[in-house]
Amino acid sequence: MACVRGRLRWAAAAAVLVLSGAGCGTEPVPPEYYPTTEGANTQAGQIKIRNVSILGPAPTAAAAAGSSASVYFSLINAGRVEDTLVQVGAEGVATSVSMSQPEVRVPPLGLVWVGTGPYTVTLQGLKRPLTVGQYVTLRMRFKQAGEVTVRGVPVQSAAVASSLPNPSVSAPSPSPSPTPTASPTPSPTPSPILSPSPTS
Repeated sequence: MACVRGRLRWAAAAAVLVLSGAGCGTEPVPPEYYPTTEGANTQAGQIKIRNVSILGPAPTAAAAAGSSASVYFSLINAGRVEDTLVQVGAEGVATSVSMSQPEVRVPPLGLVWVGTGPYTVTLQGLKRPLTVGQYVTLRMRFKQAGEVTVRGVPVQSAAVASSLPNPSVSAPSPSPSPTPTASPTPSPTPSPILSPSPTS
């Protein structure tokens, strides 16, 4: 039931995202519209960190030691000054953490999804197997807000990914205009055949 409730609340947040005007990972909207879920939640300065989860394996399996796992969360800037996520750490959980972009900029009164769209965070080289229902601790560092520890980050089933918002596909690309068909060239009119002149 907890997994179902988490999906419903992710869907509710995604619906508000669409109504607010979908973009490509960054949304200039009032932060109070975005609820928490069963993911971990904390705050660093004016940055609200919401819905932090790790997507692991199927419910009855385990992410093997040495493998990788994706991290999903949202960042909400409740202030009037831009801040930037510059590092994510997972000491004791993974050997390293990779970010698809060197920095994740969070504009004033803006929302940024991490894990979908242009920004992704991945735990590389898990130090121990992870199973659904476990909890881990992560660390995040911001340019303005400084460092914060995120405790109680749940490992959720990989199936949850299908219910997460994906700003990168919110607006479909327009269909290409059809190429006009050239008009056929008319066939030349045949010359009339002349009858032979009668013999005198």
